[in-house]
Amino acid sequence: MIVRHRKGYTLTFDPQTHRYTLENNGETRVLPSVTRVLSVLAKPRVNTWAMDTMAQHILDNYYPGMSTEEMILLLQEARTKPEGESQKAADTGSEVHDWIEGFLQGVPKGLPVNPRARKAVESFLDWWHREKRDFLLSEEIVAHPPLGYAGKVDLVLQDGTLVDFKTSKALYPEYRLQLGAYALALEWWENITPTRGLLVRLGKDGFLEVQEVDLERPKQAFSHLMEVYRYLNPPS
Repeated sequence: MIVRHRKGYTLTFDPQTHRYTLENNGETRVLPSVTRVLSVLAKPRVNTWAMDTMAQHILDNYYPGMSTEEMILLLQEARTKPEGESQKAADTGSEVHDWIEGFLQGVPKGLPVNPRARKAVESFLDWWHREKRDFLLSEEIVAHPPLGYAGKVDLVLQDGTLVDFKTSKALYPEYRLQLGAYALALEWWENITPTRGLLVRLGKDGFLEVQEVDLERPKQAFSHLMEVYRYLNPPS
């Protein structure tokens, strides 16, 4: 996917490597994604979830009289359980986002076969038909060259509402920073100033949650977070 900006920038996104490349006046640089920048934040609940997942796997599969070899195998399985669960969740999220992108672009698709993705898509359709709004852009890659990052915006409605879809189990605080990052990039890249942010959680259990976000503080906070990111990742 390539987007050419009026100021002479060319932004390229490689979906296989999830890498953003920015070219201008013969100079090429790789930009971190918004999610990559957010990864510098500590997420203690993720560690807690991983430990709980490993412990639950052991409790579910342990039985009295296990041999040493069986116990070692069980512990090895438990170590990889969080990564496997995380990958399944990510795959479902990607499937849902792909379906929504096709829907908004007018490409007809049947509902996903994956039951968790299907429930999330049905939640999206409930929200969408209730909103019944036109939109300015969807699944658009944008960048903020002065700050040095790029990302993909889910949706901007006609009234300037910036929408980000989530399939996670909850709406976490860093999601607001993500909206702030997209708002800054939209202002620079597309000359669009979002009027408000909207986090729409499409639960894999069919639960729909919508949270409105005032974008000013998230924009400021993300700008400061970029300074932290650059400090921890200096140019080589």
